[in-house]
Amino acid sequence: MKTIDFKELQATVLKENYCSGCGVCTALSDGAIQMEINSRGQYFPKKIQSKQNPQVVCPFADHQTDENFLAEEHFHDGKTKFHLQFGFYQEIFAGYVADENIRLKGSSGGGVSWLTNKLLDEKLTDYVVHVKPSTGKVFFSYEISKNAAELKEGSKSRYYPVSMNKTLQFIKENPGNYTIVGLPCFIKGIRLLQKSDEIFRERIKYTVSLFCGHLKTTHYTSMLISQFQVNEKEVESIDYRHKIPGKPANEYATALKLKSGEILVKPNKELFGTDWGWGLFKLKVCDYCDDIIGETADISFGDAWIPEFVRDWKGTNIIVTRNPELHHLIENGIQSGELQMKPLPPEKLIESQAGGFRHRREGLAYRLYLDQKNGRWTPPKRVPPEKIKSKKRRKIYELRILLRDISLYSENYKQPELLKKEIMPIVHKLNKVYEHSAWTKLRLKIKNLFK
Repeated sequence: MKTIDFKELQATVLKENYCSGCGVCTALSDGAIQMEINSRGQYFPKKIQSKQNPQVVCPFADHQTDENFLAEEHFHDGKTKFHLQFGFYQEIFAGYVADENIRLKGSSGGGVSWLTNKLLDEKLTDYVVHVKPSTGKVFFSYEISKNAAELKEGSKSRYYPVSMNKTLQFIKENPGNYTIVGLPCFIKGIRLLQKSDEIFRERIKYTVSLFCGHLKTTHYTSMLISQFQVNEKEVESIDYRHKIPGKPANEYATALKLKSGEILVKPNKELFGTDWGWGLFKLKVCDYCDDIIGETADISFGDAWIPEFVRDWKGTNIIVTRNPELHHLIENGIQSGELQMKPLPPEKLIESQAGGFRHRREGLAYRLYLDQKNGRWTPPKRVPPEKIKSKKRRKIYELRILLRDISLYSENYKQPELLKKEIMPIVHKLNKVYEHSAWTKLRLKIKNLFK
């Protein structure tokens, strides 16, 4: 694996804003690098000791290794299968935790909470590193849990920037077995760290990934809160995936808990900017990631966004196992009745994340082509640059880039009406492309019927 220093990171990843804020670049720096939230509302590394030029690892730097290589090192043991779309896997399951107390408190079927509790209960891990509500200036941060009570605070998805820098320092200073829960790029960063440092290689026992659409800046949360017509300082916590009884699982709400104790809930359909396809306040680097499900992790969890499961408002997980020990835990959970799950064919996994695969394979190829044409450095990817044939798809990806960039640099994130004036002209253009596409498909169907 090629190593790089902070100067090279600055000249490539940081210069072009390809940072996800994971914080793994701080882990080898002996305190020379810290993470800070910048004016765009995203974590960014800052070198605080000017004379040093520390060695770093970064999931988007050119280390001359990719997700396929990293995953093969860990999982190519003869038992795992390989799929061109999503890499190595031992088995794919769909279902939920039988205990409704766990299921209803999770974003999907409660699978991550069940697994991490099981790892602590059976003393397979000493600590779980995961995202929890914060009592500081930010709403959420990476913390460490060592028992079920502490773990309970970390259920649910968090559409909020976080960094692992402080917890990585804790791991370095405190012996033990650790399980890390994170997004695909965060877990890739952990794998690179394990290749570079024996302490992390020995102490991080399991990695758990969440399927990922993209990561938001803090401004996304500010935009949501402003639509409740409350001051952000009044908000104690936010639930981005509040389940609505009787509604399909993908028709959830946003809920605020105020410091006064009052709970405010609004369905996401009533909130501006929650359409994931628009990509408002999305980190630029998320458009340069081709790992949707966390291919380098020991196990991955996502939402079963497919017709046979999405109607169940309580939520359903898709689970992809790679590590034999964690696979065995899942199988035992199914046999004991703690997990209500069944095997899922690979094509159903792809169907559940169809939009993500399209945007970050075909769409990524086109974005890389545009950058290559303009002479910009980009992270090395498994997807080659390509000027895709479909004019319609090219237009969609170009408009999504505009929506991303306009929102990232907008100063109106706390003023929805002003933000709408910036965003909606682009959204109308995007909708016209989709409408034109639908009408074209209908005409072709009619033409074929007559033929």
